[in-house]
Amino acid sequence: METNTLNQTDAGVIALLLFILMIISSFIGIKIGNYIRNKRPPTEKSTETSTLVALLFFLLAFTFGMSSDRYNSRRQVVVEEANDIGTAILRSDLYPDSTRALFRKDFKDYVEVRISYYETGPNIKGILKADSLSQVISAKLWKRATDLSKDPNNLAATQQMIPALNTMIDVTTTRLSGEKAKVPQSILIMLFFLSVITAFYGGYSEGRNGRIDWLIQIGFCLLVSLVVLFTLDLDRPRRGFVNLDAPNQTIIDLRKNFE
Repeated sequence: METNTLNQTDAGVIALLLFILMIISSFIGIKIGNYIRNKRPPTEKSTETSTLVALLFFLLAFTFGMSSDRYNSRRQVVVEEANDIGTAILRSDLYPDSTRALFRKDFKDYVEVRISYYETGPNIKGILKADSLSQVISAKLWKRATDLSKDPNNLAATQQMIPALNTMIDVTTTRLSGEKAKVPQSILIMLFFLSVITAFYGGYSEGRNGRIDWLIQIGFCLLVSLVVLFTLDLDRPRRGFVNLDAPNQTIIDLRKNFE
């Protein structure tokens, strides 16, 4: 799992720091703009920030779209995993009662581990531990199925169970990889720098033109910071207010199969 400082820092803290830096940059820009205007009054209003603002909004939209796509992909994988586990559980009914009971016991343990995999939250050690334990149980299920496949009497059950187990095991790798896939840190850093620079030139432009509207400056900084907050929150479904609680409920509901 990714452990860089930016990824481990709370999204709210990052957004707040960005807002403060943008306000400070805007203030510095206004001061420099005022100084230059007093030294050399402008002959026309400055509009040099329009290109920077357009570039910033484009990058914000691009980054937000990237986070949104990754969130939707993770959401779909969780539901897919619940369906794959459910299918494998149902196919254990194809075996004799004694074998079926052994399968269902292991499937029950597997479901509980996959539930804890999400409920452990952003704890990386807990995530890796749950993932490792799920691999141990799935390996046990796979070995039982392959051993039973040597018996011709289990041919029909084997033809159904083996593909279901294979899909169930594979989807865990897909889910873990999906959680590792984040918006590249380089793009986020570039977004932060561009936000601060745009705020500076926005203040500079107002200072040069002699019309300072702090309401616009603060509103602009706040809007950019909020978009960044939502972008980061979408990219971190294990914490924050945009999470995967609803999709994960589909895996929790698998407990009903063992009641």
